[in-house]
Amino acid sequence: MIQANCRAQFTADDFSFVVRVLAKSQRDAVSLVSLLSDEAERDAILDHDLIYDSVVDSAGCLQVSAAFYFYILTRRVLRRASLDERALTDYVAAVLLAFSKTSQLRAPGDQTPTSRSFTYISDLITQASQCAPEQAFVLRVHTANYALFLSGMFAERVNAHVQRRGAPSLSFYEAVGQSNYLSMADHPQARRTELQQIFRMLGGEFRRVRQALNILADTLLHLHATPTILIRPT
Repeated sequence: MIQANCRAQFTADDFSFVVRVLAKSQRDAVSLVSLLSDEAERDAILDHDLIYDSVVDSAGCLQVSAAFYFYILTRRVLRRASLDERALTDYVAAVLLAFSKTSQLRAPGDQTPTSRSFTYISDLITQASQCAPEQAFVLRVHTANYALFLSGMFAERVNAHVQRRGAPSLSFYEAVGQSNYLSMADHPQARRTELQQIFRMLGGEFRRVRQALNILADTLLHLHATPTILIRPT
């Protein structure tokens, strides 16, 4: 289960990066280290334009974690879409972080290697309808997350498949994502994991979140070109 915990995965290198970017003197550096220990102050600092600019404009290898990278980029595009809730950013960034690992592209619990590196949405829907309630919850949340990831980060690919193969359109992914997030928001396990409000937000604002991720993919990550921004392996 993906949690809204991207900020909790930040490393000491991430905070060192923030200090290097913002501190103009040793006194500034000491003050920043103190401020970063306070959650509210830290959140405000992470929204600073210089942090974002330093991440996207870096010509070399970024000495930050993947969690920090995805959070900073996701936070910016969601805020521009008037989606300012930090918990929402935390969750969406965690989705991108999780799906950046190819093993997450398969259904939960599926250890069988296949000729393709991903699971079809239709396979997930069928599987969720045939399993026990608790497993169905995990699968339906995974389906919603997967629909958000594919339609958000690979909209061009989705549209190309529609034209060439008659595959499901973006509206299909939106409908699947919305319905699964909203229905799972009332599930007892969503309450236990404190995800009910996030699921409601994603269900109600799926299209706006998806469109924000389209902008991220098109203008920042350059998924269809040779990447120029690298993250140092952690």
